[in-house]
Amino acid sequence: MNQIIKAAELLKKSNKILVLTGAGMSTESGLKDFRSKDGLGSILYEGYYPEELLSRRFFYHNPALFYQYLKEKLNVTGFSPNKGHLTLAKWENTLNMTIITQNIDMLHQKAGSKNVLELHGTLATATCTNCGLKKPLREIFKDGYDCPCGGIYKPDIVLYDEEVTLIHRAFAMAEEADLLLVLGTSLKVYPAASIPEVFGLRNKSMIIINRDATPYEHHYNVTEIHDGIGATLERINKLI
Repeated sequence: MNQIIKAAELLKKSNKILVLTGAGMSTESGLKDFRSKDGLGSILYEGYYPEELLSRRFFYHNPALFYQYLKEKLNVTGFSPNKGHLTLAKWENTLNMTIITQNIDMLHQKAGSKNVLELHGTLATATCTNCGLKKPLREIFKDGYDCPCGGIYKPDIVLYDEEVTLIHRAFAMAEEADLLLVLGTSLKVYPAASIPEVFGLRNKSMIIINRDATPYEHHYNVTEIHDGIGATLERINKLI
């Protein structure tokens, strides 16, 4: 059976769909990823690699350079949802579907999706480390990161040396789902890469749409498509 047709059939007959999205979902909107050959993760900034810059330790040690990097390299202002985001938002109206995203750009919500678990947090807001006051990150970029209480605003994202606390909730969602749709991730970076393992493929199916092959490519319960996400979801949508 054609993979597009098979994916559409799986989506139509599923009662509880879990979608896992990674960097490939956002690159189709023009955002740069971290781990590809030309990604941000391999590019030094002021003598530091991003994994060091975007750590909790570095944030407290040098918040000025931390925010400078955030504003110059991770500012998502002006980026819009792509066809893939919009298709998922449309499916949410007719399919029992929840999204877990590794991305911090809020593009799923901008597209109209409501059921979104942001595994690594969001760049929309920042919270004072002292009084707990929350403020839009765009205002931090404009006004500075110092809070009147004497604390500093920390963006509401999971930094490199911090625990991904929502992963346990993600695992619970994976156990309850009967279909896993993976979009734009190679499933090699943990803890998110553990989600298919917790989901379990003995009696359940998984659809993967990613440019490159994943470790699950040859599993008998996996339909893996190596193509663009937006274009592929649009093709599937015509059959649902």
